[in-house]
This record gives sequence, C-alpha cells and structure tokens, in this order.
Amino acid sequence: MKRALTFLAVFLAVTIAVYSMVIGFNFTAFETLFKNKDGMVEGSEYVPNTYSLKGLTEFIGDHPEFASITSYNVNDPDSGIFYQSDKLISLGATTNLFLMMEYERQVEAGMLDPEEEIALAEIEKFALPEISINSHQDLLSEFENELVPLDNIVAAMIRNSDLVAADYLWFKLGEENIRNTMDSLSLDGDPLPLPFSGLYASLNAEVLPKDQLENMSDSSFHAYVLDQAYKIKEDPAYNEEIKELFDDTRIGLSFIEERDALKYFPQTTTRELAGMMQKLVQGDLFGEKIDNRIKEKLRWPVGSETIDRSFSDYGAIYDMRMGLLSGIDFGTSVYDGHTSVQAVFFDRLPVAFWLHMSSNHMQEDYQQRLIWDPALYQTTVTEIRGDNE
Repeated sequence: MKRALTFLAVFLAVTIAVYSMVIGFNFTAFETLFKNKDGMVEGSEYVPNTYSLKGLTEFIGDHPEFASITSYNVNDPDSGIFYQSDKLISLGATTNLFLMMEYERQVEAGMLDPEEEIALAEIEKFALPEISINSHQDLLSEFENELVPLDNIVAAMIRNSDLVAADYLWFKLGEENIRNTMDSLSLDGDPLPLPFSGLYASLNAEVLPKDQLENMSDSSFHAYVLDQAYKIKEDPAYNEEIKELFDDTRIGLSFIEERDALKYFPQTTTRELAGMMQKLVQGDLFGEKIDNRIKEKLRWPVGSETIDRSFSDYGAIYDMRMGLLSGIDFGTSVYDGHTSVQAVFFDRLPVAFWLHMSSNHMQEDYQQRLIWDPALYQTTVTEIRGDNE
C-alpha cells in the first residue's frame, strides 16, 4: 500500500510539473488540474513508451488509432511510410501554415506590405485567457516595441504556433481570399482555417450548449464559429464578455472533453499534407518565388545544434494542444543528401500519455530523426508492419 501511494504521489508531482511546462501554471490551472483526476491517469499505462524513441515506435505500431504518418523521399515518393495516411486528422494550429501561404501570395501580388507596422494591441483583441498562453507569451517576448513589422509577426506566428496572431492574420487576409487559396490546394477533408477565438468560444458550453453542438452539421458549426469570431473582433462588449467567461472557466471542459473536441477542428490527411510539401519543396505549389518565401519562414529551426548536425536544409511547423502533437516538415539529410517530406500526427491521445510525451517535445525529435536516422526509420517500419516478434 505504501509503495502504491508513493508511486501515485510521484506520478502526480510529475504530472503537475509537466502541466505547468506545457500549458502554463497559475491558481486557476492548479484548480483545473485537480478537477481532472480521470484525465490525469488516462493512458498512464502507456507512459513508459515515452521514455525512449523505441518505446514510442512500439506505441505507434500497437495503437494505429492514435497516429498517422506519411514520410517519403521526394525522389522516390512511392517508397516510404504511409501509416494511416488517409485517415482524417485534426490540424490544430498547423492551419497557420495555410495562412502563411496566403500571406506570401498577397505580398507577392502587392496586396500586403510586409513592412507595415502593426500595433501588438491590435492582435491582443483575439487573445482568450488560458488558451495556449505559453505560445502567445513566447511570441510577445520576441518583440521589444509595441509596433512590429507584419512580416515579423507572421514569422513568429509560425515559430510559436500562435493562435492570437493567426486570428489577426486571418482577418487581415480576408475570408474570401483564404477560401480561394484553400480551394486551389484541393486537399481532402475540410482543412479551411477557422479563427481560433471563434472556435474555442464555440466549444465552451456557456456559449454553445453541448446538446446543440453535438447535433450540428459540420457546415452549421463552421458558420457558427465564424459568426463568433466576427463578433469577438467587431463587438468590444462581446469581446470583453467572452474574455471574462474564459478567465472564469477557461474552456469549461474536462481534459478528456477538450481532447475529444479536436474532432471539431479543421481536418485533412497526412498523405495530402506531405504531397503539398513535396510540391512546395519542388517549387510547384504557388510558383518558385512564393514557394521560396514560404520555405524560408519554415526554416526557423535552422541554426540550432540539433538541426545543423543532421540536416543541410530543414523547415517545419509543429503544434501541441490537449491530445494533439503534430508536425509538417521537409528536410535534407547531411548523411546521404536525400530530401524527405513528412506529416506526423498523434491525434486524440490519452491525456496522461499526451502530458508526458509533450513535456520534452519527443514527437519533434522522432519526426526529425525519421528523416536522417535509418535505424529509427526501419524500426518504425518494423513496428507498423507488426513483424517485430
């Protein structure tokens, strides 16, 4: 009994520490954590799989319901990893990539001035209390002045997977322009970026009762999200009301309910995302000039020791939110010179497993090594084929 209690105490202490790193910590977060006892232990039996990349590959092979991986050499696209590649996955903040693409298209067309100075206060109107606050604080910490060039904000949005800057950019680009660009990409599913302020507001049962939400069609829900987003942007009183609600109750969902709500986010497949990245790498997505600008913003990881040691070129966008760990990337290995494109998504993970896996960005290490480490690549292939006995 004493041993079990000791284990539980250690597990809770680790979970609290991880939660504070991943989500942010204050008294509200502390209270939220202890109202989610079920979520804190959901998937705890899988936590040992987060101790090594080998353990993670075993988890991937054993649980196809939680993973979707597409990874291949652009010069040999038929030979690669296509694991649950046609399953619809939740995109989370990786939809920021689509916004950045449309931004670069408008810059090239002379519709936007990348040097236009933007007041950070204008962006803050889209910030919801307790929602991805660490990512947004990381973005704000990059700037010393209140006025920041638009191009710098977009680049920081990609680096930090920031929701607040994404909403500001969404409205600056214009709904019709975003829709037209998404139509041109012709991706499966419904990957249209939605303003995150409207999306999270719509998931709060105080705004949209759960029974109404569950009976809505996808198109009706998306229309509701957009209506909420426009109200948050244009109605100061409603903006304040929503922020007070989130300040009091956050999203108003348990960890498990918040994870399950990923089904309401935009979706597509990893096969489609990797194919899009292949066109980008080859300069065939929007044309070489725009594609080069897009790739340059995705190269933010370059310069770190880990990346420079193994890649001659690398670009990525990652996301991490309750139950979701994901990344879309391209990379050229320094060891054999091949270039791969990838989309690696861990979607609707058990909460305790997600907390531990996300604490050290393990999924990013796995995704990067999948390009340059033949041993990890082969181990993954072995595990997903089930011939690892």
